[in-house]
Amino acid sequence: MKNFFQLPVLASPVQKPGFLGSNADISLLSWRETRFLRILLASSLLIGLLSNINTTVNAQSAIAPVVAQSPNPATSDAVAKRLQGQWEFTEPSSGNKLLWIFTPIGELFMVLPYDADTRFALPLKYEIDPTPQPMHLNVTLPEEEQRVMTIFEFTAAGELRVQIEGTNPGEPRPTAFDSEATVFSKVDDATTLPPGVEIIDVEARLRKAQESEGKIYISSMNRAQQAYRLENEQFASNLQELGLGIESETEIYRYQILPQSDRASLVMMTATAKVPELRSYTGAVFVVDGQATTVTAICETDQPSSTPPAMPTVPSQGSAGIQCPPGSHLIK
Repeated sequence: MKNFFQLPVLASPVQKPGFLGSNADISLLSWRETRFLRILLASSLLIGLLSNINTTVNAQSAIAPVVAQSPNPATSDAVAKRLQGQWEFTEPSSGNKLLWIFTPIGELFMVLPYDADTRFALPLKYEIDPTPQPMHLNVTLPEEEQRVMTIFEFTAAGELRVQIEGTNPGEPRPTAFDSEATVFSKVDDATTLPPGVEIIDVEARLRKAQESEGKIYISSMNRAQQAYRLENEQFASNLQELGLGIESETEIYRYQILPQSDRASLVMMTATAKVPELRSYTGAVFVVDGQATTVTAICETDQPSSTPPAMPTVPSQGSAGIQCPPGSHLIK
């Protein structure tokens, strides 16, 4: 069963979306991010990580860790203090370790392994209600309107049992633990991040992954235009002629081929961002050195923009002469 650690997967130009670890194409993520995510997927707890999260490392508007309606402040305070600190779970099949750090100001850091020397932390928010039995734990992902509602308890051995399996934002709270409930052991009372742990800027990573779609699609279109020109002595005027299976519009970009007056000499393609936070792209293919060689270019707007760059300057001597218009820059 899936839980609230679920990963939205980006589609590749030629495959439909799917969960990472199956047959999904994950080329839209960087190699470092891809390897990191695959390590996370080895854990049964971590089906995924990145969602539309706006991460703030030093957030001061954290939710109080204990709900104010508790009828017994002394008991609530004792539970909150007992929960604070570092709790570790080792996934049996892989040996991967998951560390949860509960802070006094309602922040929950989920620390995840990348390799032997690197770990990342995802900041969440939490609140508890120790009155019901089992006690209630609510976890909030920033920019997620609905909370993940679950239950927790302290075992006789001093461990922390949390029902993670089967939980998702907005779904009913489980009423009892099942056999797959996660048991954490307390490893430290410290509520700060361990040395060397990097905070995950999920918003920036998501934006980078989304912009990768535009770059990869335009790059594919550039290469396809080169092949099309070689066979047809002119460039394709629409996406269907290229035969890449690229749709003219996705959730985040709009793609277009803009034929030039001389279809045998140059062509322009654009990826127009539909999301305000993303940059737009223009691809171009030019014929140089008579009719023997084609060169390509991709221009990226310097800032997020819903207007792709204009046509780059036609090179006079190979790709070294390509110039992107003001407000954009050349990328490889």
